[in-house]
Amino acid sequence: MGLGVVITVTLVCMAWSLWIRRVTWGCRWEVAATLNIALQAGAVLLMSPLASETIGQWLHSLTGIWNLEDYIGHDLYVVAASAIVYNALGRLQDDNAMQTAFKQYVERPATLCIPLLLAAFSMGNGAKVYRSDFFTVACDFWLSAYWLLLCGTLIYLLGYGSRALLVLRQDPRSRRIANIYLMASASGIIACTIRIITAYVPPLAELEGGKLVWFFACFCGAGFALTSAHSWRIKTKWFTRTGGSR
Repeated sequence: MGLGVVITVTLVCMAWSLWIRRVTWGCRWEVAATLNIALQAGAVLLMSPLASETIGQWLHSLTGIWNLEDYIGHDLYVVAASAIVYNALGRLQDDNAMQTAFKQYVERPATLCIPLLLAAFSMGNGAKVYRSDFFTVACDFWLSAYWLLLCGTLIYLLGYGSRALLVLRQDPRSRRIANIYLMASASGIIACTIRIITAYVPPLAELEGGKLVWFFACFCGAGFALTSAHSWRIKTKWFTRTGGSR
């Protein structure tokens, strides 16, 4: 299966999920899950070779910086991972405790990460060497540091959210959904781990060529999208059945 097919299938899954969940933008406890899907869709789209050949060329003509669309997509991934944690914590803690934990353990590190990423991106090959697939840009010191910071932050955020999901899965009613969310999180962590390793081991980078990172990242996004859609359909059926029995 080619990269274009993988990306297209992922985006279709995300679009379908956003359509199913379209009414959740006004629902306080569901909006974070929907926002996560929208942000991941934006990230996948901006990181795609098609975006590099169109939006990327336009951004370069304005700024003189290559691959800026990929950097923006990576920022969206950081915010999307934060939304995953917010969604999980909101089902475990009362509002005040959740807000305090989220601000201290998620919002602050994620907010600090984004400007540091920009600095590392600007000083290395990331901003100077054009490739339609950013994963194939050869890593110098700064681009390696960029990948370490980005992927390390995403692993931390996904791991933090997984801790909450492990608690949620103890409830039989939430176990199936939590298990699939955990699988999607694990896939995202695997993608990040591979990217860190290949950033620091050039022969492996040439061999891998970004294919495994793309596969696991897309599996993560599609997994979250399909599970969130399924979860919302279950809830709406329950609401409909409850309302109809009155």
